[in-house]
This record gives sequence, structure tokens and C-alpha cells, in this order.
Amino acid sequence: MRKISVFGSFSGFTLVELLVVIAIIGVLVGLLLPAVQAAREAARRMQCSNNLKQLGIATHNFADTHQGNFPIGGRNHDYSPLSWTPYLLPYLEQTARYEQMSHLYVSHSDTSGVGGYVYDASDTIDGGAYNRKQNVLAWQGLFSTYTCPSNLRETFKITVLGVAPLGPYEWRKVSYVACFGSSGIAAWRMSSCHSTFSWGLDYSPSSSSGGDTDDKVQCNGALFGYVISYGNPLDKINASGFGEIPMSAATDGLSNTVMFSETIETSSDDGWTTQYSDGRGFAHNPLLSFFTTYYEPNSTIPDELSVAAQCHRPGAPFTKGCPCITSDNNYYRLSARSLHTGGVNAVWGDGHVSFISDTIERRVWRSAGDSTDGN
Repeated sequence: MRKISVFGSFSGFTLVELLVVIAIIGVLVGLLLPAVQAAREAARRMQCSNNLKQLGIATHNFADTHQGNFPIGGRNHDYSPLSWTPYLLPYLEQTARYEQMSHLYVSHSDTSGVGGYVYDASDTIDGGAYNRKQNVLAWQGLFSTYTCPSNLRETFKITVLGVAPLGPYEWRKVSYVACFGSSGIAAWRMSSCHSTFSWGLDYSPSSSSGGDTDDKVQCNGALFGYVISYGNPLDKINASGFGEIPMSAATDGLSNTVMFSETIETSSDDGWTTQYSDGRGFAHNPLLSFFTTYYEPNSTIPDELSVAAQCHRPGAPFTKGCPCITSDNNYYRLSARSLHTGGVNAVWGDGHVSFISDTIERRVWRSAGDSTDGN
């Protein structure tokens, strides 16, 4: 349109035309931003999938040098717990980190012992009896292979009773968890499922969890052993191969059995200084670095933890997508969870990776976690 002024004529836009152009630009930006976000999440999910692939390869490399056995899933005794996470480090180009750590068990009251474990009640900065100094220090810093790019980068905060001052101590969390079968873990006793492993026998959900208490799963055929050390002599606990499960035990086939999946690195709530710090994904603790296939991925049914202090403080907000309750039957049961839309990544026993939908049929998912159920 041509305009006339005292300075002559000029061309320009009317107000309506300008608003239309702005509206079009706004629509285009509105269409572009979700596409950009989706592309970024797709890239993060691909990196997450690659991390799990590396864990699968590392596990098989471990088995190649350990008589065909998978690494121990976890060991729990006094102040000397240990999960599966350190044992794969040498096969993930993290040998220096691994060699800093102490992997053998000695009594928590010993001032010296094999494997470098030293109890030092005065070691308040690094944890004393609860958190062995060399293991705390070895986990400092981000380790990308154990961290999903979509996750929250959280730490586990703990205060220690009987050690002055009372903390805080912070440990790295990890984004990936080992599959401990299809049911739950009996935290303080051994069941008859395995002579040395503490898998849940006749597991049924806590009455307060929202699950069906009549829905039981027996002896769950996990690929990773969880050992309660009470009653076992030191030479047995520290013997080569103790707690390791051979690949040949997976009678359903490794390609049909889930090995690792994801967890959300839950944030510690404001009450952690009073002994509460949501511990799921805590790399060091064998009872917090696993999942089971009892419920579907990203289940709305709360995870069950036997110790209240490892869950979020009662009444405090919990990490979105991570409901949690204290179990009333002394079991631990955690579901696979992620911040990816619609499901979780998982690596299977033969090393292939797939994306598991939240809507997978429950009986199929349970069979995927059980290497011996015949399905």
C-alpha cells in the first residue's frame, strides 16, 4: 500500500499485516520448538541405549574372564555392602577407578584387612565405618557410562549415627540398575530359592503399596546373585566366584532375559538431615541399585523399601514418577523407571538393547525378568 506524507510517498505495512506476520512467525516457532526438543530427547535416548549396550558388553567380558559367571549383584553385611557397579569398571575403561576401591569384605570393627578395608571411626569426612574412604573417593565425579543424559544427576546424602559430626556424606547415584528377577528381595534372611541367595520366596506386595496382595511370585530366576553375608565365614565371602551366577543357569536363554534397565536418580528431599534421603539408584548399596520385573516400567504402584530412611521423608514431595513406601513385609522391590516418554531402555542377557513400553503386559514383563520360568 502506498502512503502519502509531507515528505513524499513511501510503501509500508498496515497494522493488520504486521500482526498477521507476527502470528505466522509465532506459529512456526511453536511448531519448531517441540520438534527441537523431540530431536534432543531422541538423541539422549540413543545415548542412553548405547550406555546400556556398553554395560551388556562389559558383563560378557567379565564372564569371559570369570569361568562364564556374571558378576555378583550385591553383597550385604554390616557396614560393608557392595553392589554390582564396581565389578564392571575394568571392562569400561575405568581400571584406575576400580583399583582405588576395596572389593573384599572384612569385619566392620577391623582396623586393617585384606582388600584395603580399614575401619576408622575418626574418619568423619569420608564416612568411617559406614562408607569406606577409598570407595567414597573412587565414585567422585560424573561417570558417563553409568549416567543417562536425560536423568537428574543426583547424589545420595546420608548422615551417620555414632560418628561425629553427623555428616552429610554424598555418594554418586547411577541411572542403570541390574535385574534381580521378577519378585522381590528378602532384606535380612535367606530364602530357599537359592542356597546362598536372598531372593523373595512367595513374594507378595506390601498391603499398603496398592498392589494385589494375593498376586505372588516365587523363586525368580535372576541373573545376578544377592548375598547376605551373615553366618558365612570370611574365606567363603571373599572366595573367587562367591555370589556369581553362571550364564548357563539362564535356561530360558539370555536373549529372553533382561539384564539391566533404567532408574530415575531420585532427588533427596529437604529432610535428609534427619536421616531421610531417597536412595534409589545409590551406586554402592546392593539393595538400591537393582530393579525387578514384578510391575511394569514406570509403574504408578510405589516401590517398596524396607528401611524408611532410604525412601523420601513421609509427607515430603517425592521425585515425579517415583512413588515410594516403606515395606511392611521386610522386602525390597523396585520397578524400572526413566524420564523417557513411554517406557525404558533395557539390555538383554545376550547384549541386545530394546525400548520397553510402559504398557507391556505384566506376565510378559515378569517372564522377561525370570531366566528359568520356561517362558
